[in-house]
Amino acid sequence: MKQYFLPFALGIALVTAGCATQPDAPPTVGNASLSTQEVLPGESFEVAFDLDVADPAEVDRVYVRGLPKNSLIAGTDADLDKPHAQSTRYETPILLKKPAADGQYNLELVVEMSGRSYVAPLGSLAVLDTPSRIVHAQFAQGSHASGDCFADTRLLELEYMVTDDNGAADFIAPAIAPADDRAEKLVFFPHWEPVTWLNGDSGIRLNQPRKDTVERELVTSDIRIHCSVENDNLFEFTVVGQNVSKLTGRSMTIDSEPVRYYVE
Repeated sequence: MKQYFLPFALGIALVTAGCATQPDAPPTVGNASLSTQEVLPGESFEVAFDLDVADPAEVDRVYVRGLPKNSLIAGTDADLDKPHAQSTRYETPILLKKPAADGQYNLELVVEMSGRSYVAPLGSLAVLDTPSRIVHAQFAQGSHASGDCFADTRLLELEYMVTDDNGAADFIAPAIAPADDRAEKLVFFPHWEPVTWLNGDSGIRLNQPRKDTVERELVTSDIRIHCSVENDNLFEFTVVGQNVSKLTGRSMTIDSEPVRYYVE
């Protein structure tokens, strides 16, 4: 049976004599494994190992290190029960709470006792990528009457909501793209004409999500349109962006349902 103990000092406990209290013998870990090598955010996986300690009363904490930081912030519990015997078999499920950033993670078991930490490898876990989704996109004011134009342009607010189990900030390079030439001529920003975005297509860059600690984020951008246009016209756009997997490096285009603006 393979056994590990890798002492790594986190700090020295101060005592009256100026010396650190050390356990009689370091802990050993054997038969360590993970129940799976890949997991989706929101799923559980199991850590299994044998832990031997000279005195279980000296163990201050046992936990798994190396999980995605945003998943820990979301409430993933990486702490395990402290042993109640010299030899303890662990088979403990861990729920990986959303959001959990995709990627490859090398997990370690950490045993803290008597002011020192002992580290043993548990295995490599891949947190899989989940594609971003645009669940809502619209102009905050979805129409105007042509008779209400008192200037050549009108400033609107475009909002969209993106959701991603790996974290909303996984959605990158967002833009609003016109569905046809008429819609392209309606909108300009920031230099009085549409700018080029991906692959030479016409579009306008939007603000992008910034938070990886939430699954869902509402993002707003200022969009200026030509005000004096023919009435009874419906203009359609699409919010588009990219989702890039940290595991494979592959990029996926994500788009919304049609975003409509009507001139009455």
